[in-house]
Amino acid sequence: MLKTTKPRGKVAMDNLSIAFPQSTEEWRKDMLSKVYSHFASTLVEYIVALNEPDRLTGWFKTVEGKKYLDEALTSGRGAVLLFGHLGNWELLGGWLALSGYPVYAMVRKHDDQELEDLIDGYRQRMNLKIIDKDNIREPIRQLKKGNFVAIAGDQHWGRAGLEVPFLGKTCSTPSGPAVYAILTGAPIIPIAAFRRGKFDYVFEAYPPIEPQRKGDSKQETYRLTTLANQAIEKMIRKAPEQWLWMHRRWR
Repeated sequence: MLKTTKPRGKVAMDNLSIAFPQSTEEWRKDMLSKVYSHFASTLVEYIVALNEPDRLTGWFKTVEGKKYLDEALTSGRGAVLLFGHLGNWELLGGWLALSGYPVYAMVRKHDDQELEDLIDGYRQRMNLKIIDKDNIREPIRQLKKGNFVAIAGDQHWGRAGLEVPFLGKTCSTPSGPAVYAILTGAPIIPIAAFRRGKFDYVFEAYPPIEPQRKGDSKQETYRLTTLANQAIEKMIRKAPEQWLWMHRRWR
């Protein structure tokens, strides 16, 4: 159905053209087709996980960089977990929670109440705790307690965002991950769940991005946000067919 209706196809094609300026139109069309196939599979996996959550941990056959999470947990510093709308982010959060990590995900409620109820039910079954994205104090409180706060860093943030390079162009980027890291001293740890096949995922955590709490806070926010964008770029270039290219990231 996704490949037939092609939701927001023009936006995705334009974004692919910006991110890969040397690519051909044929390549971009092929990539977009793979993106729709990926998210169709994601929907199937989501439904299975909703009904049989215990199966989820078995789908992550390879785990890389887990030591970064464990070090942050044992240190008591907590961590800002930075992810993008890449791979399967809902399974990523579920796997972390089922693996025993104290994860609080910052989310925005959907306008469609039925969809919101479905997603909320999934998160409850996974024991994934939620923080409303407008609640700016709760993430700080949880990080200071040594917990993890997961934040998507690849959304367009409009006038409220920080203008930072991303995939070769300047775009409005959420500064939340950087600000929370500076205020609490928690590292930013980029994470992703890449699909390798049907019900077959690899979890990856990248080296922590450490905040510097002394000096100019604005400069440090810009530095951390730039490094965060670079980490997400690395993920996207590894699996461009698994990123939600429909996001408007560039002005």
